[in-house]
Amino acid sequence: MPKAPRTTRSSARNEASSASSKKTTTTVTTKAEDSVSNQAEATLEPSTDGKNDQPAYFWKPTQGNGYLGQWYWTPFTHEGEEYVTAEMWMMVGKARLFGDEDIAREMLETTDPKRHKALGRQVRRFDAEVWDKNKRDIVTRGNYLKFTISEDAEKLRGMLLATGERELVEASPMDRIWGIGFAEKNAGKSRARWGKNLLGKCLEEVRAMLREEKDKVEGDGEGGAEKDKNAAEE
Repeated sequence: MPKAPRTTRSSARNEASSASSKKTTTTVTTKAEDSVSNQAEATLEPSTDGKNDQPAYFWKPTQGNGYLGQWYWTPFTHEGEEYVTAEMWMMVGKARLFGDEDIAREMLETTDPKRHKALGRQVRRFDAEVWDKNKRDIVTRGNYLKFTISEDAEKLRGMLLATGERELVEASPMDRIWGIGFAEKNAGKSRARWGKNLLGKCLEEVRAMLREEKDKVEGDGEGGAEKDKNAAEE
């Protein structure tokens, strides 16, 4: 059974650097257009809800911190193929993990995340054990690309970094694997019964990668300025 390579910080960066910036033409469905237009402006602002030691909850694109969700619309191009959401990347990756290129191509022909999810359930030769070993790497890689090369990457990256060290929590009442299985309003009092919150953990890993890169760039800049100062004094 084919296995996806494990994502490391360097491999995720290589995926982004090799991605083409040229957009391919995609037929946008009415549902996708509605999804974009309905995203509340509030979701495009850095998270300010709660204290720094409290979780940053998210779920739907139109709700608070919606930019963190898998269905948030922010297209990016990778190896000549356009992905409009991190969910689309995840489902195409799932199909290709099991060698189902027919389903993968069908996914690439639509921009509707509901359709992507439905097609993901039709992947042939699916093996739950193999998926469990690879799914976090696939989702982490897709979100790294989302926050580094998508149309809104610069803004989204700043917003993600603005969450500091806050725990990122998908407050989906219907998902105990990628989310916690509780809506935000019930999350605090139900903490002991939370699900795995895998998406939140993937996003925290991406945040750490982005912070490391930012610190390195700023450090290199300060080092260069110090060298220039020393040269001027000599």
